[in-house]
Amino acid sequence: MTISFTKMHGAGNDFVMIDDRGLTVPWQDYLRMAALATRRLGIGCEGIILIQPSDRADFRMRFL
Repeated sequence: MTISFTKMHGAGNDFVMIDDRGLTVPWQDYLRMAALATRRLGIGCEGIILIQPSDRADFRMRFL
């Protein structure tokens, strides 16, 4: 599975942001998400933020 992402830095923190408005990212697969965050084996970040649809706002952010 190919997942497009943006890596963002700010105030000494770095996160991978993924547009998941189509709800296609397997975020429940914690091992896969942890592999993305691992600095030696994956993209490397402090956390992953999924942008998902919301009923109350333009979008919601799910922090992993």
